[in-house]
Amino acid sequence: MEDQLRTEQAILKYKEKINWLDLLKVIAVFMVIVAHANDCIILNQDGNFNFEWGTYIGALYRFTVPLFVLISGVLLLPTKLNALEFYKKKLWRILPALLFWGVAYVWFDGLVLNQKSWNKIWMDIIRLPLSFGDASPHLWYLYMLVGLYLIIPIISPWVAKATKKEMELVLAIFIFSTFIPYLRFLTGLAFGVSDWNEFHSFYYLSGFIGYLLMGYYLYIYLPGWSTLTKRVTGAVLFLTGYGITYYLTISVPFSIPNIEMVWYYCSPNVLLEAVGVFLMVEGMTVKTGIFTKIIQAIAKYSFGIYLIHYFFVVVIFRYLAVRFDLHPGLNVLVSCVMTLLLSFAAVWLLTRLKWMQKLLM
Repeated sequence: MEDQLRTEQAILKYKEKINWLDLLKVIAVFMVIVAHANDCIILNQDGNFNFEWGTYIGALYRFTVPLFVLISGVLLLPTKLNALEFYKKKLWRILPALLFWGVAYVWFDGLVLNQKSWNKIWMDIIRLPLSFGDASPHLWYLYMLVGLYLIIPIISPWVAKATKKEMELVLAIFIFSTFIPYLRFLTGLAFGVSDWNEFHSFYYLSGFIGYLLMGYYLYIYLPGWSTLTKRVTGAVLFLTGYGITYYLTISVPFSIPNIEMVWYYCSPNVLLEAVGVFLMVEGMTVKTGIFTKIIQAIAKYSFGIYLIHYFFVVVIFRYLAVRFDLHPGLNVLVSCVMTLLLSFAAVWLLTRLKWMQKLLM
């Protein structure tokens, strides 16, 4: 009862004042751009693989998608809407954007960048309801988001009533589940996983649903921590997660599956990074000024920036970045800033049209 009262009081007190989430959104969307610029410029520039800088930067941005989901946990849990109302409100925001921009990327890739045949273009469009294509790899996030939106109204009644200890038990299982990919790598075993069963014992409390619950938990129970404690703990967690990610990247036998395992979003090292960034920003207040206005403006259009930034990443890589005579790390930074500015400008212009607002905001 005490825990439930604590939760209700925290919701009432802090739900009204979460401007620091804008800063988290900006960090997340910018680091997504860094991720895709790194893929293009560092990993593939001139056909060369710059493993050193690809590793430095690659280990840095893995927290991006988990950070978005932590934010969703703050904003969406627990919903008071029933399942049908929630689905109508949220899925009708995601699905049209997914299909519209999926088709736009297919056309852009097939007609402008790579001159594909019409048969190939139409096949890529037809398969969009089932999966994203090579032209828009970042849209995988929307497919995952659909799954989270489907589960949120189902778990919300439990979230609203769960005590702190009950929430911590579920999160402990989630944290344990993040080690399972490494366990499977080392032993080939994973709590019942086999050729005919891909679901291990802890599957239903693993994955991004864990980040969703973690975001809610940190938001509700963190206000009791001192600012210094949150910032120091966050920095230690982030640096530890980054160090582990970097070390494992250079230590495992090099192959794409091994690198993806280390960079897996639901791994313990990436979890440390994401929670670390969250703790370093949670509750932060910034004096009103030009910086605050910039953060708020970017945050307002962060969803749209995420959707369209890949147009600019690809163009900048192909026509500009390869011509820059810059250090690889600086090349990524310059390209990312250009991409962010162009994406923001494009979203701002496009949203002057009312029908585009539903596809970008």
